[in-house]
Amino acid sequence: MVSLSTSVANPSHRCSYSDDVTDQGELFRIGRKRTRGRSRRTLDETLTAMRALGRVETIDSALIGLARVAADELDDACRDTNESRYTRGVLVARYHAVLSHLLERPDTMSDDIDLDAMFAAVDNNTTT
Repeated sequence: MVSLSTSVANPSHRCSYSDDVTDQGELFRIGRKRTRGRSRRTLDETLTAMRALGRVETIDSALIGLARVAADELDDACRDTNESRYTRGVLVARYHAVLSHLLERPDTMSDDIDLDAMFAAVDNNTTT
C-alpha cells in the first residue's frame, strides 16, 4: 500500500500562471474580438434599465459578470452549428438561473411593500 502525503506539495508539479506562453502554438485560432450576440445585447439592455431604476448596485458586480459570461457562452453555442441541442439547452437553463437571480434579487427587500401601499390607496378611493 502506498501512502501519499497531503501536507506537502510536490515541487515538480507547481503551476505558475505568470509564465509567458505567447510563443505557444495554437490548435485553433481564437478570435480576440468577440461579437455581442442576442443574449448579451438583451442582457445589456436589461442592465441599463435596471440601473435607471436604481436596482443595480456595486455589490452586484460579480453576479453581473457571471450573467455576461453565461450570455456570451450561450451566444457562442448558438452560433456554432456543430453544438448539440442538449448543450444549448443546458446553457439556456444556466443563463436563466443567473438572470433570474439578478432580476429577482432574493437578498433585497421585496417590492410587495410598495404593491400593498398601492392596493390600499386604490381600496380607499373606491366608491361602493
